[in-house]
Amino acid sequence: MDASALRWVLAIVGIVLLVGIYLFSQHQSRLRKRVAMQTFAREEIDSAFIEDEQLREELENLNQIMQETNTHESFEQIKINPAIEADLAPRKLPAVDLFVAEAVAAVDQENLISYLLRHPDNRLITGEEIESAVRHTGFEMNDDGLLEMRQQDELCFSVTSLSAPGDFCDMGALDFTTLGLQCFIDLDSNATPRHSYEVLLKKIDELVRILNVKVFESDNELLTISNVTRVREKLAS
Repeated sequence: MDASALRWVLAIVGIVLLVGIYLFSQHQSRLRKRVAMQTFAREEIDSAFIEDEQLREELENLNQIMQETNTHESFEQIKINPAIEADLAPRKLPAVDLFVAEAVAAVDQENLISYLLRHPDNRLITGEEIESAVRHTGFEMNDDGLLEMRQQDELCFSVTSLSAPGDFCDMGALDFTTLGLQCFIDLDSNATPRHSYEVLLKKIDELVRILNVKVFESDNELLTISNVTRVREKLAS
């Protein structure tokens, strides 16, 4: 092999070596970056990704706080909202004055069947809610502004408001509200008390579903099945 051919061979070998070295270095660089992305090593992140000095200081402070925190603390001792799990005594709601309409007050207590429909938390019922209930249950308003339930033109029972003035004359007003309803039967003037009482119970059930209220006796105790049974027996005798 002459000198000219030898020079060409050496030149080609040198170029191949340089290209190999370059490709190997690029491969090593990609591997280091990949490892840094996967492990989030502090040195790699600080040098390659975080250029904001303030952000770097905040991360360093956070890292120091995490290292100083007692990592052996049991997660079972951490409570998101301890107040929810505390054994707190229920708050007693303040008593409210329920208005007794003249139509109810005028009835002899011995001849009165009366149930109160209201929210246990004393939340007000709006006129819009009552209007909706009236449309779905078939009540009519009399000349005194009281709601009446009639069947075959016979009065079964009447309804007053538990807020003054006790009627529903302004039920359509935007600011009309009431603490509840008082459904009552005057046994002395009712021609069919047993039938009227069953109609009363049925309509009260409908009102409870529409207004989402509770039913109380006139002494503000929740109505019970035993009370209903006792009234039925009284009317049957």
